Amino acid sequence: MMYQQKWQQVRISTQGGFTLVEMLVAIAILAILMAVAVVAIPNHDDRYWRDNLDQLVRSLNMAQEESALSGTTMLAQIDAQGWRFVPVTGAPVSAPNAMISMGGLGSNPPSAQQSIIGASGLMPDVYRSQAWYKPVVIEPVQLTLGGETIMQGLQIPLVQEKRRALLMRATNGRFSWANGVTQ
Repeated sequence: MMYQQKWQQVRISTQGGFTLVEMLVAIAILAILMAVAVVAIPNHDDRYWRDNLDQLVRSLNMAQEESALSGTTMLAQIDAQGWRFVPVTGAPVSAPNAMISMGGLGSNPPSAQQSIIGASGLMPDVYRSQAWYKPVVIEPVQLTLGGETIMQGLQIPLVQEKRRALLMRATNGRFSWANGVTQ
């Protein structure tokens, strides 16, 4: 009788653990789940890149429409840090070659501190200076927005790390962007 009790104790204690095969199967399942989770996690940098481009295009289109309707010329400055809008005082743009200047912001650029103030005394958020989520490689560009005649479309390449895009201005004055396009 004593022998049977001892045997039952030994049998119970040997059934309490996991075998090496069971542990390896569990680890393999966890590894597969982790690999799927890493692939499924969205790349926030790509989303921020697209959001920045969408915001830039919306701002440019809104400023273009506002300038055309009000008859006020506005400059949009786009560079590696971000973009900003500056009102232009003086005569409206009449020469087609004055629509854009690249490679610098001119010899006498308007101050970026100037603001576009509405009738309410507040500057609309769309015209506030904006920064890229991460720095962008772009030749600094200054666009004139307003009632000027656009003779030819415009394409401005933008690069951020491995991402590429092309900011485009059609002859109707509308802006858009295409992802992954190079000139």
